[in-house]
Amino acid sequence: MRVENLGLEYIDLYLIHFPLKLIQEEFKLPVPNECIAAIDIKAVWEGMEECQNLGLTKSIGVSNFSSKRIQQILSFAKIPPAVNQVEMNPLWQQKKLNAFCKENGILVTDYSALGAVGNSGWGHNHVMECDVLQDIAKSKGKTVPQISLRWLYEQGVSIAIKSFNTERMKQNLDIFDWSLTEEELNRIEQN
Repeated sequence: MRVENLGLEYIDLYLIHFPLKLIQEEFKLPVPNECIAAIDIKAVWEGMEECQNLGLTKSIGVSNFSSKRIQQILSFAKIPPAVNQVEMNPLWQQKKLNAFCKENGILVTDYSALGAVGNSGWGHNHVMECDVLQDIAKSKGKTVPQISLRWLYEQGVSIAIKSFNTERMKQNLDIFDWSLTEEELNRIEQN
């Protein structure tokens, strides 16, 4: 697809969505192992860098990449990834990956603060049903999503959330004038 087809001169962020390619006639989950193939990450990254050099994108990054895969890119990249977009929440804390990215100047962006609740393909309700998060939410007069979003914010990651519900959108923004206590953070960490 060409940037002009989007009606834009450039895009802000261009990501490699997965560190692999799928060879399927029709997408279905779970993906059979025989339908998963490696990508030439060096060639793909060079193409990403070219897009940035041409001004087609302001930043380039990755999504769903492990520290090992990012280190591979860093070994040859002229432009390092600006972002690694991953699932992260109080029940899947991604501590090592977050630390690695911070050490290398890569912003982690979370795309699933609630564990992809409502997504029948891979989601679950574990975050929403977590007793620790429910207890903290009740004691603070907040919702479980607000506790999860605040926890992410305190981890220093950016958060990509979506909602079509106006009230939830307002609640999602109501996480900045309070914080989690050290005890609450410890309870979440042990969860």
